[in-house]
Amino acid sequence: MPYRMRSHCHRALLLGVALSVGACSDAAGPPDHSSARLAIVNALVAQNPNNNLSAQVRFTTRNAESARLTYYASSGDRLNGDVLVNSTPLFPVTGDAGVIPALGLRENTSYQITLHVNSKGSEVDTTLSFRASQLPLELSGLRLAPTQLPSDPTVPDYILSDFTGANAAYLVVFDETGHVCWYRQFQTTPGEAAIDADRQANGDYTLFVGQSTGWQPTPGRFIEVNAAGDSVTAYSANAPYTDPHELILEYDGQTLAHVDILGYDFRQVDLSAIGGTSSQTVAGHVILRQSPTGKIEFSWNAWDHFTIADWIFIQPGLAQMPSIDFDHPNSLIRDSDGNYIVSFASLGEITKIDATTGQMIWRFGGRHNQFTLVGDPLNGFGIQHHAHVLPNGNLLFIDNGAHHSPPESRAVEYHLDLTARTATMVWQYRHSPPLFSPFAGSAQRLESGNTIIAFGAAAQVAEVTPQGSVIWEAQMQNGGVKVPFFYRAIRLQSLY
Repeated sequence: MPYRMRSHCHRALLLGVALSVGACSDAAGPPDHSSARLAIVNALVAQNPNNNLSAQVRFTTRNAESARLTYYASSGDRLNGDVLVNSTPLFPVTGDAGVIPALGLRENTSYQITLHVNSKGSEVDTTLSFRASQLPLELSGLRLAPTQLPSDPTVPDYILSDFTGANAAYLVVFDETGHVCWYRQFQTTPGEAAIDADRQANGDYTLFVGQSTGWQPTPGRFIEVNAAGDSVTAYSANAPYTDPHELILEYDGQTLAHVDILGYDFRQVDLSAIGGTSSQTVAGHVILRQSPTGKIEFSWNAWDHFTIADWIFIQPGLAQMPSIDFDHPNSLIRDSDGNYIVSFASLGEITKIDATTGQMIWRFGGRHNQFTLVGDPLNGFGIQHHAHVLPNGNLLFIDNGAHHSPPESRAVEYHLDLTARTATMVWQYRHSPPLFSPFAGSAQRLESGNTIIAFGAAAQVAEVTPQGSVIWEAQMQNGGVKVPFFYRAIRLQSLY
């Protein structure tokens, strides 16, 4: 599939020759002598130490206000002979110096990278040569291998996900050809994995790295990096243990204001009636809103609101498990009114919680369901993931479907009438043939109305129309073999 011109934040011009060097001027008016002072003093390009598919252009200037890069594969390295000109956003220049990353390169490919600096409508530029290195060995065989080719070669754009290698955890982004085009590697200790790759409101990426899947007495942390892959900070719950399923960074303008995160602790519970021991170690979770320094601003504890009797996902062999959890929250959002909506997978329940008082506003699904289902041929959901509210107010999530007969996963959208207490299914996507992902997954509604659906434990991701037609579909593979799972898959419009 040929490369195409991207048009995410800034549209680059597709040119067949190198961009010219020089300043722009208004030919109809008198010469602008101030533009003569605009200059690139020096510019160097080097490998980005965080990402072999990225270059860094370091430069000094005179009197520049902003700068950007355009870049394209050199002759001989172009895919099918096509030229792709990519463009970064404009970056402000402070102190006459700067560093701009060129992202989304192909491995072992040569590029011409042009630095453009601007001031008051004038521009000068210079072009540098760079050759991208090869991917880390663990990523060399990683692909989103198409199982159904896109009907439109301009889709998809970028897909963000997670990957766990033998010695490292990775944030990975795939391009429209299914190749890795951006990554960030994190060294791990034995047993640690990558979970919950996400992009925060400020454009930075976050990833959980640790041994926990939500109930083990093991440490873990969320790590934040910027688009260039530079480390920003790490986040942990102000609780005995940090849950890996969700992190929300809330901003007041450009300033980090709040950190929403899940944590958990353990209690000894008598589970002999359901196959466990009389003193079983059980995890229960807490919703925390913390300050940037980790001070707790709000705390909501599942132990105060749920009981073991609410648990619907009773795992076999409880007596043999050293620790378990009974609530298992796997998604957390702030609704438009500021309150929390939480998916508790093991309760089969999606709950709205007042973010000030902690009161449960409504409960959808599970043993304490407050809504009458309308129009749902599968009569409900279970072990659900990625519950969130759409702009139209409806609730969209992955129904992993362990309780359906036979088990079947789907993406499903409900309209909740809070007065009539009805939950009307208004849309669903069921894979053909049926697909079962017993855990993990995501459903992302795009501005086009299409939906990106990830069946995480089946390692499948697809884009479907509102009518259910598949635009494209792919399976995450490593060396041609399906990976065990990924947690979510999120569409990005830009790497910047």
